[in-house]
Amino acid sequence: MAPALILGPVTFLAPLALFGLLVLPIIWWVLKITPPKPLLQIFPPLRLLADISKEEDTPNATPIWLLLFRLFMGALLAVALANPILFKPDVETNRPLALIIDNGWAAAGNWPAVISEAEALTSQAVSKNQMVALLRTVDLRGDNTQGFIPAAEALKAVRTLQVTAYEPERIKLADQIRGLDLSKADIFWLSDGVDYGVADDFKDTLKSGGDQKIYSPASAFSPLLAGKIEETANGFRTTWHRTDTSSLRSQSIVAFSPQGRVLARTELTFLPGEAKAEAEFELPAELRNRVSLLKPEGFPSAGSVKLLDDSWGRPLVGLLKGSDANTQPLLSEWHYIEEALQPSADIYKGDLDELLAVSPGIIFMTDRARSESPLLVKYVEDGGMLVRFAGPKLAKRSDKLLPVLLRVGGRDIGGALAWEEPQGFDTFSEDSPFFGLSVREDIVVRKQILATPGAETDANTWARLADGSPVITSGTRGLGRVVLFHVTAGPDWSTLPLSGLYVQMLDRLLPLARSTSSPINNNSNGAWTAERTLDGYGNLQTPPLTAGAIADTEFKDTKPGRDHPPGLYRQGLRRQALNAVKNPDDYSNLSASGMGKAVYGGRKPKSLSGILLGLLAVMMALDVAMSLLASGRLRGSFMQSSAAILLAVILFFPIDSHAQSNANNDAQNDALGLHLAYVITGNSETDRLSKSGLEGLVFELTRRTTIEPVGVRGVNLDTDVIDFYPFLYWPVGREAGDLKPETAAKLNRFMQAGGTLVLDTQDQDRKRLFANETHPGLAKLSENLDIPRLSAPSKTHVLTKSFYLIKDYPGRWADGAVWVEADIRGSSRDGVSSVIVGSNDWAAAWAKDDRGRSLSVIENEIPRQQEMAMRFGVNLAMYALSGNYKGDQVHAAKIIERLGEGLNGAIAPEEVEPLTEPLVEPEQQQGTEQ
Repeated sequence: MAPALILGPVTFLAPLALFGLLVLPIIWWVLKITPPKPLLQIFPPLRLLADISKEEDTPNATPIWLLLFRLFMGALLAVALANPILFKPDVETNRPLALIIDNGWAAAGNWPAVISEAEALTSQAVSKNQMVALLRTVDLRGDNTQGFIPAAEALKAVRTLQVTAYEPERIKLADQIRGLDLSKADIFWLSDGVDYGVADDFKDTLKSGGDQKIYSPASAFSPLLAGKIEETANGFRTTWHRTDTSSLRSQSIVAFSPQGRVLARTELTFLPGEAKAEAEFELPAELRNRVSLLKPEGFPSAGSVKLLDDSWGRPLVGLLKGSDANTQPLLSEWHYIEEALQPSADIYKGDLDELLAVSPGIIFMTDRARSESPLLVKYVEDGGMLVRFAGPKLAKRSDKLLPVLLRVGGRDIGGALAWEEPQGFDTFSEDSPFFGLSVREDIVVRKQILATPGAETDANTWARLADGSPVITSGTRGLGRVVLFHVTAGPDWSTLPLSGLYVQMLDRLLPLARSTSSPINNNSNGAWTAERTLDGYGNLQTPPLTAGAIADTEFKDTKPGRDHPPGLYRQGLRRQALNAVKNPDDYSNLSASGMGKAVYGGRKPKSLSGILLGLLAVMMALDVAMSLLASGRLRGSFMQSSAAILLAVILFFPIDSHAQSNANNDAQNDALGLHLAYVITGNSETDRLSKSGLEGLVFELTRRTTIEPVGVRGVNLDTDVIDFYPFLYWPVGREAGDLKPETAAKLNRFMQAGGTLVLDTQDQDRKRLFANETHPGLAKLSENLDIPRLSAPSKTHVLTKSFYLIKDYPGRWADGAVWVEADIRGSSRDGVSSVIVGSNDWAAAWAKDDRGRSLSVIENEIPRQQEMAMRFGVNLAMYALSGNYKGDQVHAAKIIERLGEGLNGAIAPEEVEPLTEPLVEPEQQQGTEQ
């Protein structure tokens, strides 16, 4: 695209169209040699022959006034096509410009306005051939050292500027500015509106310059800062801060899961003059613990994102049900565990299968609930934590799911036949997670299970009795950890469960859940490495190469920056968040004292193309009238002239009912004839493939089935009627924006009425590299749509047998997952999923040219992939139109069996497995229909 052409206050966005002015001399020459059309006059020829002249007359040329008029029309068309805009210059100056741009995270929410203003200032400098110093407050590549450069180069640099996830380094920039001569330059500071505590010192550096002006965002676009988060009885509460308190402001705050799914949304309101406001979320414990990220809706900024890590939320712990589950509470061992954990954890009780279904971070197992199930072993080896307690069963027989080797039999201390006195706890060592807890003298142990002495036992001991014998041991198993209390969970063997130390010890174990590969000692120096970091807009991405590790002892005091970007950091299996904003109270509103003040968006460009094209239309009408006048055709009756003028007025007068009529005709045609439809995305290549793909599918449906669609429609979701289509094929790009509320409501009604949304992200090639990456476009669309719970289709799903017997759902790629509505047995939609989600780029595989050749490169991951993709398309159309008609095959065996049981004396047929395999192999028959 050619750069804009600036001529004073007018900017031409498409200056190449001005080359059309070069055609004007040709138009002059053509019009000059072409005479007006002669007037047709009926006359007696014989009389004229008598007075005929023998000399040959030269025909008249186009009148000069009409010629100039038409040349002016041609020039007007060229200028209008050049897309001129009128933009008033901010300052009339010929001095060099020093353009300071805040490109930290606080500018992200207002970044388009910042770039627009920067382009306007540098474009103005280009027209006056001025020098420009482009100074970034976050200079990642050292470009600030270039000093003053030609305005054209500065304009190119402005168009490549990107917002960063770091705070502006204004002090560093001030040192660089001192090396520049600003005495003859005008200074424009495109600020983010935030004072980081050094604004006054920075403005002092600029006093050596000429005219100074600072731009600030409007109050609605000033940054929101994420503050503290705290739990409540029904959910949690978050605090948000702002620096500009001049106006009323409302904002939606959204809570996301690690997979990018919206878990909750609530409203936040700042009253005028208020710098902070609270947002309340009401969520059950299971959903609350899944929240991993909070951010304002529609306001992208790393400083507005609150990342949550392993320290967030009440951990979910499981209590394995034992033989004492139905006894009196005070006689049950797990009663004491439950009472100790109740203040700090969410507790789920049940048998092993029930616990594993909710995936708790820790499972507590008493001696009476002892289990040696392979499922429990797998849970630990996969990273789970098992806390178990001793008892009579363990004293009689050991097992393999223990941290240390045990001696058979228990140690009885202080009994009637024992020589030893009951023992108290020794102080905890520094390498124990219980280090620092106070040990009370009244806690005594009367009985314990002894560990086999050895170096391994010493290394795995977390707590000892006063005589040095281990009373709590721990060891790793696979990726997980096993912790053993060598006493019972109740007061049978010790007074520990009756003490406050018991509560404190179990509370210390909770943060260790799923963190067994990391150091547990109190003075660990393991480094934290960046796992996912934020960009300037608050999106998690792959860490940059410059991201360094953070020592464990320094993490708490680390300030986010280019060496340590904000994001999620990992140490072993532990994860910790480094948010862009550590203390929101450190930020305030940026004052414009001592400088001229402006607000972004104060100067709005005005397009002149519409005005010029309207003027051109009027001139064309006048040209017709003047041409008739020059040729003498207006010498007829007044009625003829009036009729011509009236006809011209009717032709040029806009009547909206025509468009409405056309829209009604389209809707009527769609209601009377079957059309397949795709969503227009605005991307020409994507829309072309969608249209070609559905046209290819229409051709194959007509050729292979009794379905005969009339054609294909591209629909605009905001304006078009979508009620008449069985499904909407929607290629969802990563850049897809938010839906308007009325559009979302229209789509929800479409799904409720029986329509199906086929959402194709077309990015399976990317998912192979980033398997766990959340699709941003799909996440945005799902925020306002009533998307049901989705799951992978079963092997007997109706999609696999609605026309062809298929196993896969291929498109351009074949290995992408497909998701359909999870439970549609009770649905009023006749068993048809309201949403089908995939990433295999189906339209690309369906699209063919006139010769039947594919328009895209299809990967051959499975045999005859394009044919299999077309079969899936046929199945999809049949599924959307016929519902669960073919689903009865799944129950055919049971139906036959019941019919057989109802016959008098008849023998019921043998049970038949549901049909899941193709009747004919694809290689043997082109189109296998059931």
